[in-house]
Amino acid sequence: MECSKQKLLWYAWSKKEDVGYKETTNLLTYYGSIEAVLAVKAEEMQSLEWLSDSAKVAILEGIDLEKEYNLYEKMMKKGINFVIQEDINYPKRLLSMYDPPWFLYYVGELPEDDLPSVAIIGARACSTYGSEAARKFAKELAMNKIQIISGLAKGVDGYAHRGALEGKGKTFGVIGSGVNICYPRENYQLFHDVECEGGILSEYPLGSPALAFHFPVRNRIIAGLSDGILVVEAKEKSGTLITVDCGLEQGKDIYALPGKITDELSIGCNRLIQNGAKLIQSTNDIVEELVERYPFLKQNKKKSKQVSMLFENQVTAEEKLVLMKLGYEPIHFEQLLINTGLNTVKLMEIIFMLQMKGLIKEIATQYYILQTLFVHS
Repeated sequence: MECSKQKLLWYAWSKKEDVGYKETTNLLTYYGSIEAVLAVKAEEMQSLEWLSDSAKVAILEGIDLEKEYNLYEKMMKKGINFVIQEDINYPKRLLSMYDPPWFLYYVGELPEDDLPSVAIIGARACSTYGSEAARKFAKELAMNKIQIISGLAKGVDGYAHRGALEGKGKTFGVIGSGVNICYPRENYQLFHDVECEGGILSEYPLGSPALAFHFPVRNRIIAGLSDGILVVEAKEKSGTLITVDCGLEQGKDIYALPGKITDELSIGCNRLIQNGAKLIQSTNDIVEELVERYPFLKQNKKKSKQVSMLFENQVTAEEKLVLMKLGYEPIHFEQLLINTGLNTVKLMEIIFMLQMKGLIKEIATQYYILQTLFVHS
């Protein structure tokens, strides 16, 4: 398996986690290349006051190229890939960042440069509304050949990936650990599915744990890989907003799903809208922002409208009445009786049919929510 000396040096350097991103940048600016940095004598290295002691120790340990080459080959045989900025398949979107990762580990694929991509992010402890909205928006965007980027975390991230998989699209997870570590553990199956139907990326070496300070750093990559960022739910002070800040610095479009002013999980989204983020009510609100850069989406928009019309024809007037009274907040059967004015037998029949059509679901005994994004006029 071919591996240039430059790539091998970066592969070895990637394991020197005590050398921070800014320190690497400063060293490259000062010495010109990674090879030159590694050739610096101990006395000179010790004189660099702006370099941390831990970084100096890590650098002066040197590199055993033969050992690193053998490890690199073993890694590649396991299906784990390594890419540096000079590689032709390094994601072009990242190169436009002011702080692109020097290297990336990945399993599966990398996002395609010529296809649109949208990051979907939000609260880990999301509501039913947030989880269903994230899943449905991701599914519909994926059906439009829009790549879905997220962080493979609990909550909104996980539902976004699942939605993209349901939409038979590509989805990519950017994680804060080595790509051979599944975090959180309960997402094991999701990790596998995302790897098979997209890819998992990280700038941390194999075996690197999911440390708290890794996640804010990886958020810039989530933003960097996307054309726009959709925030589904976020508290006023939220880690989600770090990704938004990265996106704003990079000139990305910011979209936000509005919520109740009394809902703590909607304060962050509502504030973003107040500050200029685009209020999103349907997938088309995002698609129309991307059409100019990706003209093929115009055709998809037409198909989407045709599907929507077909959907309308498959729903009876009484079924539509029930759908209009449902949302992503659970509603009890008794409340639906009051809201719709239907009798018990008729409402039971309609609920059964809507469940059979996959439009609503029962999340607890006689409590129902929408299973689909239903926009009524």
